[in-house]
Amino acid sequence: MMAPLNRLYDWGVFNRMMTQAVPRLEFDPYFTNQRLADLINSYGWDENFSKERSVLFSHSGLINGNPFVIARTRKMEWGTKEYTGELVVKWTTVEYDSDGKKHTRHHSETLRASVHKPYPEYFEKTRLIYGNTAAPDLNFTREKNDDELTVGSRSYKRKLKEIENFSRDLKNDFAMATNEEFEVLFTTTNRNNNQQYFLLFTPLAQENMINIIRDKENGYGDDFQFMKHRKLNTLTADHMQELPLDMNPRMFWNNNYDAAKQIFIETTCENFRAIYFGFAPLLCIPMYQQIRPASAIYGTDIPRQSSYWEHESLANFWGEDKFADASCVTHSILKTTENRKEDGTVEVQVRAYGYRSEPRVDYISKYCSNENYYDVPVKWDEYIPVMGTGVLEMQEDIVDEQPDLDPVARLQETNQKLGALGEGSIFRRHITSRIMR
Repeated sequence: MMAPLNRLYDWGVFNRMMTQAVPRLEFDPYFTNQRLADLINSYGWDENFSKERSVLFSHSGLINGNPFVIARTRKMEWGTKEYTGELVVKWTTVEYDSDGKKHTRHHSETLRASVHKPYPEYFEKTRLIYGNTAAPDLNFTREKNDDELTVGSRSYKRKLKEIENFSRDLKNDFAMATNEEFEVLFTTTNRNNNQQYFLLFTPLAQENMINIIRDKENGYGDDFQFMKHRKLNTLTADHMQELPLDMNPRMFWNNNYDAAKQIFIETTCENFRAIYFGFAPLLCIPMYQQIRPASAIYGTDIPRQSSYWEHESLANFWGEDKFADASCVTHSILKTTENRKEDGTVEVQVRAYGYRSEPRVDYISKYCSNENYYDVPVKWDEYIPVMGTGVLEMQEDIVDEQPDLDPVARLQETNQKLGALGEGSIFRRHITSRIMR
């Protein structure tokens, strides 16, 4: 009985709701090459960011005509892991008591040793990347505050004193704002251009930012990092790190109508709040709302081709285990290359970079109370790079070009697309795909 309702959920339902609630916000059906080229050529996005990361999901679009991307990525960094080992040493000694009787004593001691070895660690992070030409030479990094920083508190006074001392040092090209509370809460002593900074952060923008940082009832309070590098802004908020922002429609599926209704309302409201307050530090700056790019609509005469960010996201959606080497024991960083065919399909080569482990043993010399040294074995794992491969075949479908399509017609069109690539294909974010091998 619930199957017809469950089938009506699609990948774009939340995006359409967001756009209706916030008309200035427009989501793309998927992250296109044209959007990526716009960020690179017009706003200075550095492609080196993507070389060592894999995109788990991404949402792109426009806000007031300026491009943004919300993306979760996975990155590997070498850490260290401690391995321990032990060796039980047993020996006997002979003693004579006062009567000359011989006594044999048995001794035992456990020797312990440890080693630290390289270990691959994987980290996932969700970022909001936003391009705007306002204050095009301004750079700064703002970190979140761990303290409450209530006005008049000891931590507030201490931080204010540090900023005042920094501003008095003539070696620092730093002009302090008259709004002391803003300087304490939104500390950016590393800014490089005071003139452009205060053009951006007007008195109104400063008050707005204070309200966002202080608000823990409607918003999330001070939980975000704000980095600006010329025309690019990157925000990393704690509250966006764990949410299922890919909005897989299967999360709404349920066999109980009342439960389905509650899940849909709670999930969409939670995600709306998370995304809206993810944008809030940008929305509170009036200049960002006033400036639009020379062409608010990019490349409408060019076919929308999905970017490699979308391909990596799709490969991760299928599952890294589908592409990883058989000996891989860690996560895999998935990277892709595409080959577009004349029939409109795209062959995506997937490479999965991971590590296999080989057992090793180190012998660490330890002193024992019997006045001898013993080699304590410590077993550890050496991680050796491996690469798995696979191929996806996919095709883009821009369903949202028909905004007036009713849910039933949208469902029928989706089912037609599902059969385009044959058995085993999936439809996600207006892209149909299947694993070839």
